[in-house]
Amino acid sequence: MAGQKNHSKRKRRKRKLIVFVVELIILAVLASAVVVYHKFDLINSAKLDKGKIGTNELSDAMKKTFEGYTTIALFGLDNRTQGVYTTGNSDVIMVLNINNDTKEVQMVSVYRDTYLNVAASDEAPKYNKANAAYAYGGPEQAVTMLNRNLDLDIDNYVSFDFSAVASAIDILGGVDIEITSDAELGYLNDYIEHTNGILGTSAKRIDSVGKHTLDGVQAVAYSRIRYTKGGDFKRAERQRRVFSQMVKKAKKANPVKLNALVEEVFPKIETDLERNDIISMVIAMIGYDMSDSRGFPFDKKGIKLARSQGGDVVVPCDLEYNVERLHKFLFEEKEYEVSADVKAYSADITNITGYTKDSGETDEFSEADDFDGTKQSGEDGQTE
Repeated sequence: MAGQKNHSKRKRRKRKLIVFVVELIILAVLASAVVVYHKFDLINSAKLDKGKIGTNELSDAMKKTFEGYTTIALFGLDNRTQGVYTTGNSDVIMVLNINNDTKEVQMVSVYRDTYLNVAASDEAPKYNKANAAYAYGGPEQAVTMLNRNLDLDIDNYVSFDFSAVASAIDILGGVDIEITSDAELGYLNDYIEHTNGILGTSAKRIDSVGKHTLDGVQAVAYSRIRYTKGGDFKRAERQRRVFSQMVKKAKKANPVKLNALVEEVFPKIETDLERNDIISMVIAMIGYDMSDSRGFPFDKKGIKLARSQGGDVVVPCDLEYNVERLHKFLFEEKEYEVSADVKAYSADITNITGYTKDSGETDEFSEADDFDGTKQSGEDGQTE
């Protein structure tokens, strides 16, 4: 009988201990959430002028589809002066699409050299590289470029620069990346030196091909490489790989590390997202699955135009066909009918470049990669 009583007491103590530990965890999470909430004032908040964001005439069915998703534009700015978010070429252009029902996140990189209509919402079509839109008119014109060319209805954005990404990666403990060739290694080290010069850092060179844990500056340098085989297509793939690794590490980070991340990175980004929207998204993202990633356009051709027309550009072959594929990928719209605006832009681009739907090549790099660091495309040369 005494043994049974002692056993019961031990079970009760064990249950109390478990409850106590769980309570401590909950209190820690709530405390960190409160701390983070009060640090949102560190973020550079800048509201988009909704009157300056261009959108196309979309069907009621498409508008209804959008309601099931949260779609955000991400812009990484190539400014030599860090902390400037109103201008500069957006050398990283990503569309982050969150399915609110399935908890899946899909990411599309729009190649910075993609030949698109980059005009403001109140201007006649003007064709150039996609990254020029931000330089022409900041986040409003860059969001307009995405909405008008891709039949989207984005009205939220996040802009960041080299410093924000490097700081975040350092706090998260680096990202594991495989350097696949001597060509990639050489350009990586060149970019490490260049990025050190911009940020005033002293990141070390990488001494060999193979798998490495890259620090913040090294990872930013890796994301900037564009002169190996695959050119801008491969660079966008590198950017998505680094971003995916960051998300995975952030989801596993403890409250102390997350707090450090907030204090260091929040002052280095600009967004029009509201405080409560960000908190809701962060909480939801814990359970989200980074399910897939692609580059846009899917079918394309790299060509050289006159400098006045954009120089070296990536032509969507054709824009109408690629937007159909994009909506199938993002929204499972198997029979999507593009808007009259996209059809007009597509015809213009074909007339200017001479390239049609049958002229393009599929992006073999980003279609094949799973972005977990275990399977990467090899590089054996350099594009011209």
